[in-house]
Amino acid sequence: MKNSIRFPHLLKADLLADLPDEFKFRFLDDCTVRLYDVPTEVLAQGGPVPGMFLIAHGSAEITCVNSDGQTAMIHLARQGEIVGEIEVLSENAAAATCTTAPKTTLLFCAQSQLCEAVRTPVFLRNITRIFYDRMVRDNATKFVDQFYPVDQRLREYLYRLSADKPEISKTQADLAGLLGCARQTLNRELGRLRDDEIIEMEKGKIRVLDRVGLLAGIGPGRLG
Repeated sequence: MKNSIRFPHLLKADLLADLPDEFKFRFLDDCTVRLYDVPTEVLAQGGPVPGMFLIAHGSAEITCVNSDGQTAMIHLARQGEIVGEIEVLSENAAAATCTTAPKTTLLFCAQSQLCEAVRTPVFLRNITRIFYDRMVRDNATKFVDQFYPVDQRLREYLYRLSADKPEISKTQADLAGLLGCARQTLNRELGRLRDDEIIEMEKGKIRVLDRVGLLAGIGPGRLG
């Protein structure tokens, strides 16, 4: 079955905005479908990037490790978003690690296909618009993370990670690393959320019971 028929929702992806239907159909049908039932690292920071990935279903977590070995979650890419395009076009190694969520479907666009597509001005415009929006989002995140306390940053991470489903497969060590805080601090904040019946916890997992409750503790404008 052709990808344009199998994934019709992708015809409305930002990547394909304002392009003729014929272009959209051809582009999607030329991509290769890749299914991931379990979390899988499809790009490794510093490693090769053979092509671009378009998320058809599910999500992918983008993380980055600094020279001190600290890990930060950069973004949770969802359906219709792309990863790896800048590295492919600039012929650079992966700037971050991309790991799929369980039950995620990606469309793989090889380097040759992407380079051919960017010869179309509107497609190139769409790529640059996506990159621009990404810079705006990342700049805002860097700014506010200097001023917001751990409890609000934790609420934001949990809010974003629970967008597709309430269960989050993250250990407390993972979250402490993402937030850049001590395990004791994280445990205290998680305990408060649990006592307020916003979350429940079990080994290696957190289940969000009340996303509205999480949102109530996040600073204004954080999730715009």
